[in-house]
Amino acid sequence: MARTRGFDRPLTTNQLASWIGNALATAWFYGVVAWVLLRDRRHCNERVVAILVIPHVVCVLVGLCSWLFMETHDPTKTSCFGSLLGDTPRWTKKRYCREHKASIEGLDHFCTWLNVSVGRQNYVPFYLLSAAGTVQYALHAAICIFIIVSCRRAIALGTLVVVGACGLLGFGILLAYAALFGFHTYLAFLGIGTYDWIIDQRKQPQTEMTGRVDDISQGT
Repeated sequence: MARTRGFDRPLTTNQLASWIGNALATAWFYGVVAWVLLRDRRHCNERVVAILVIPHVVCVLVGLCSWLFMETHDPTKTSCFGSLLGDTPRWTKKRYCREHKASIEGLDHFCTWLNVSVGRQNYVPFYLLSAAGTVQYALHAAICIFIIVSCRRAIALGTLVVVGACGLLGFGILLAYAALFGFHTYLAFLGIGTYDWIIDQRKQPQTEMTGRVDDISQGT
C-alpha cells in the first residue's frame, strides 16, 4: 500500500525517537521552569525566566502546528503553502517517490524523522519546523544555564544536576535542529534541493578523477 501521511504505518525508528526525545525534553524543561517560578522562596531571577519562556512557548506552538501538518498532509495533494514558492524548476519538477508510489512536485527528500516526503506542498512547514526547533532549543539551553547561574547558591547540588542534565539534552537536540536549519538555508541560497545537492556531491569525485586522468595524459 502506498504511503500518504507521516502517521501511516509502519513508523520509523527515527520517527519514534524524535517523538520521545522532543516530548521528554519539552516536558522536563517546563517542569524545571515551573519549579523555579512556583517556589515559595524567591532566590532566583524569576522575572527573567518568565520573560524568556514566552518566545519558547511561541516556538513550541509553531513547531507543533508545523509538525502536525507534516504528519497529516499528503504531499501529493495541493496546499496553501505550495503557492508561497516560486514556479522555478526546483519547485515545479516532479520526481517519483517509491515510499509514496507517486510523483511529487518539487520533491526535496524523504524525511525518516517525519516518515513523509518533503516537497513543494509541505516544504514551508518543514522549514518552519526546523527554524522553530532551533530557536526553541537554543532558548531551552540558555534558560537552563541562566537558572544554574542565578540559583546556584539557593538550591541543592542534586537539583543543579537535574537542571544541567535538562540543559544538556536540549543542547543535543539543538545541534540536530541547527544542522537541519543551516543545511536547508544553505540550499535555499544555492537555489537547489537536497536531491540535486546529493547528485552534485556524487559527481564531484568523478569530475576530479577525470581531471587528474586528463592531466596525466597531457603530461605523457
